[in-house]
Amino acid sequence: MLVLICMFYFVSVVNADHHIRYAELHSNDFPEHGLDEGWLTINVSSNWIIQLYALNDECWKCPFVHVTTIPDTASKITLPVNTTFGTTIVLKRKHPGKDIEEDFCRFHQKFREGGNYWVFIDFETYITEECEVLLINHPLPAEMPILYAFLVLCALPVLILLAKFVFGKARKSSSLDVTEPSTKSKKDLKLSSHHTKSQSQDNDQTTEVKIQPEESSSTKDHKRTRLKSLDTFRGLSLVVMIFVNYGGGGYWFFDHPPWNGLTVADLVFPWFIFIMGTSMNFSFKGMIRRNNTKCQILLKIIKRSALLFAFGIILNTNWGPVDLEHIRIPGVLQRFSLTYLVLAIIELIFIRNYNIPKERSCAPLNDILSLAPQWIISLGILAAYLGLTLKLEFPGCPTGYIGPGGLHDGGKHYNCTGGAAQYIDVLVLGKNHIYGNPTPKKIYQTTAPHDPEGILGTLTSIFLCFLGLQAGRVLICFQSHKERIIRWIIWGVLTGVVGAVLCKGSQNDGWIPLNKNLWSISFILVTASFAFLLLSAMYIAIDILKIWEGDPFIYPGMNSIVVYCCHDIFYRFFPVNWQIHDDHLSLLLKAVWDTSIYVVLAYVMFKKKIFVAL
Repeated sequence: MLVLICMFYFVSVVNADHHIRYAELHSNDFPEHGLDEGWLTINVSSNWIIQLYALNDECWKCPFVHVTTIPDTASKITLPVNTTFGTTIVLKRKHPGKDIEEDFCRFHQKFREGGNYWVFIDFETYITEECEVLLINHPLPAEMPILYAFLVLCALPVLILLAKFVFGKARKSSSLDVTEPSTKSKKDLKLSSHHTKSQSQDNDQTTEVKIQPEESSSTKDHKRTRLKSLDTFRGLSLVVMIFVNYGGGGYWFFDHPPWNGLTVADLVFPWFIFIMGTSMNFSFKGMIRRNNTKCQILLKIIKRSALLFAFGIILNTNWGPVDLEHIRIPGVLQRFSLTYLVLAIIELIFIRNYNIPKERSCAPLNDILSLAPQWIISLGILAAYLGLTLKLEFPGCPTGYIGPGGLHDGGKHYNCTGGAAQYIDVLVLGKNHIYGNPTPKKIYQTTAPHDPEGILGTLTSIFLCFLGLQAGRVLICFQSHKERIIRWIIWGVLTGVVGAVLCKGSQNDGWIPLNKNLWSISFILVTASFAFLLLSAMYIAIDILKIWEGDPFIYPGMNSIVVYCCHDIFYRFFPVNWQIHDDHLSLLLKAVWDTSIYVVLAYVMFKKKIFVAL
């Protein structure tokens, strides 16, 4: 018996070595793999007809999809395989003359990008129903370019500081060789310097007034007390948004998930909504200080919302000739517009005195009690979202369906992508005026349109913006750093726990999964949790400890509308866009370069004191 076992082991090892040598010999004629792709070769040494089926791990409740048929005349077939998510592959033998397919090989593999995988099929494989996947090369991790880029970006500030130090020493050394000027020349030099500075200041003031005609005489006081952490938070959100929109290096975690789930790309838009609510406290406080009437404030709200919506529509036409019958109406700026309009009007209706004396300590819950009417209305808006999502009946789809449609649930609800959200958008806007290339299209093979910035999701974005308003009210009501930070952390933990409970800490199995396409309740609560905690960390580092000035994110944060519009308008123009190799390193470097252009633009505007606001 022992001899038989040893012989079987020896034969297995010899076969494995033979398979590897054979694969290495015959793998040089493959074409180059694409982005997020590897190669899978099925080598067949028997005259069978084999059906190959596959199922992507990300495809929730999907059936296996038929990929290809390996005819009985083929010795091997090579297929590209996706390396983004894990894949389950099933090989079935089709019996000639019979409508019977028999499973004999099933395996799950998380393929590596650039990997060369082989599976050998023979009679022994068929009998044992076991097949081994061999990786015959050693591809580098696809994430390595991120490490390189991170190290370079970390080294850049050090190099800049070193250069400043060296040039500063050189300048100081050269100044020692200058002959001491006479008393008269000293006086002339001072007068000339003072005159030049005054001229420069006049020019800067002129530029600033031209761009911001509504700036009052209290601007200087306002700038002295301006919280840098708020601008930095806004700028960070904007910079990451641009990086993601410019491809994010082609990495899946810098892109939106097919349906449920949360990636880095999903955080930035909600954070921007959140910080818009936070800043709303200070814009209202400024308007009250300038003695604006409610009517004047309302007109400003409507004007700003209309401009944002109009800019959004214009940017939606940036991809080619305008076809008014198919123009997309929803969009990012349109979501900002409607969210701001509703919440600002609610705030205007219940407006109170923002000028709370610094020496007076507020009651522990004053930040919440001062927003009591707004809380009631915002929770009502959240309830309306939940009721419409789960109870609205519409033809052809089950009530309360929140899935991606397509292959989901065995293809039973193929055209129900997004459920009630899609139905409302189609009913109000029309099928031709919403986004036609939704994120589940590739994995779930959907055909129905779905707009991630649609009408129904605006309700939850209003609530998210209100949570940002609550964060800003903490700044208004409490002057102590400790009181502010404790409250933000409590809010961060509370919203995070509720969001985690709603999704059960799972991607797909919760009561309300995290879903950016639907702006689900769990999604806005979890992103708000991250926002509260990140704002706390930035506030400590920038405004309390002052160990960071907010560079470089603070500059885009102070000119966000200009930077956002420019990044969308100049997307297809050099030096932002040009032809490059389709690999992660090239795409990542290009995305970093493109994003840096707009950071530099914002920095130049900051140095010239040009600030554009709607």
